[in-house]
Amino acid sequence: MKKTTKFMAFMVAGATVLSMAACGAPGGAAGASGINNDPKANDDAQCQNTIKKKGVEKVTLWAWYPAVEKVVDNFNEAHDDVQVCWTNVGNGSEAYKKFNTALKAKSGAPDVMQVEAEILPSYVSGAEKHLVDLSQFGASKEKSKYTEGSWRDVTLGGGDSVYAIPSDAGPFAMMYRKDIFDKYGVKVPTTWDEYEQAGKELKAKGFPGHIGNYAPNGTAMNVALFAQKNAKVYDYDVSKPEDVGIDLTSKEVTDVMSYWQRLVKEGIVTTDDCYSNDWYTKIVDGSYATVVNASWLIGYVKGVSGAQEGAVWQVADAPKWDSSTPMVNQGGSTLAVTDQAKHTEAAAKVAIGLWDSEANQEVAVKDSGNFPVMNSKLEADDFINYEEPFLNNQKVNDVLAPIAQGYKGYSFLPFQTYAYDEQTKAFTKIVRDGADVSSTMSDLQKTLDNYATQQGFTVKK
Repeated sequence: MKKTTKFMAFMVAGATVLSMAACGAPGGAAGASGINNDPKANDDAQCQNTIKKKGVEKVTLWAWYPAVEKVVDNFNEAHDDVQVCWTNVGNGSEAYKKFNTALKAKSGAPDVMQVEAEILPSYVSGAEKHLVDLSQFGASKEKSKYTEGSWRDVTLGGGDSVYAIPSDAGPFAMMYRKDIFDKYGVKVPTTWDEYEQAGKELKAKGFPGHIGNYAPNGTAMNVALFAQKNAKVYDYDVSKPEDVGIDLTSKEVTDVMSYWQRLVKEGIVTTDDCYSNDWYTKIVDGSYATVVNASWLIGYVKGVSGAQEGAVWQVADAPKWDSSTPMVNQGGSTLAVTDQAKHTEAAAKVAIGLWDSEANQEVAVKDSGNFPVMNSKLEADDFINYEEPFLNNQKVNDVLAPIAQGYKGYSFLPFQTYAYDEQTKAFTKIVRDGADVSSTMSDLQKTLDNYATQQGFTVKK
């Protein structure tokens, strides 16, 4: 196989905040090898936060977590040897776009950057590696502090290298309108078979909305639905940088897509695009009886205006296919050290330690709306017993924490944004146009196989 040696940065318009990412062709050892040591380089850096300890080394950070400034202030107050200089360069796609520009210019990138877990392979798979392997700075010792799945996600294959530190997760669960199920005398579903039956019952008993929605642009949400079926649609191990796995024609995948196509034809689910204003409005106005998504959606929904009077929301495990259905995650961010870090060791200290305090874990949960991945927080009595007012004082973390702890990790491609864009087109044809599932998924497989080959990868068979 001919290897491509130059770094290829591309930007693909996606359906989520993951619409900008870098992609490199395979080759060489994974992880940025350049270690820099210039503690004075950021002395004149401009910070959005106020640096109170003067004359102390600065480490620059790009991040868009809610309440991140409070997190930074807490870290800075606790450290006399390093101060975090934070800048909000925009959410997701905006940040990645600016990061890509800095990579191309070979200057202007931050020392530490928030990177979503599914985007990590895009920045460590190329001939030029842009994220530092933090194991050389002791990151491997942090493994026991984190959930199994979140740690595997930052090792990109489960090896010894560590390309980022997990920050938060998105346990895959089902929000549901208890008042709607009670009003129509329908049992809340615990399996996907029961989900279909409940949708039919709600419709037959006069519920004017739908039991739920299948969003073809759901990207990671739709991958989570496949993962529930134990389907590994995307696979990448950074220790084998030339190989990618793509499996979109398995029986498990076609079963999932056929299921949703059938529910659409039965008129019990809609196919609205997710994360739009209209979608959020339909969630709160009673158009959907359930929303199956990441736990972080709760924070967004409770902030949406126009909620239906008398709505009673609760959270339960996402419906399962059978007893083999695994715990699944959707989304989650990390902190990574870039190859442009001025003082790599200090940057690693920030990435490893920024969230690792009781104070900042509290900020993560109460102010940022992040779902924790540190075992100490997941097991804390105050966390497990927290009663969420929006959910009628349900102890929601009693449901969500076992999902986060049961998640085993997942893999994504070095060109995940491109894959998301193409899968959205295919899923739209299936659920909105009624296209044949097998042939449409076969066409999607060929499209991604060809793209991978063009980028210099070998598709594992």
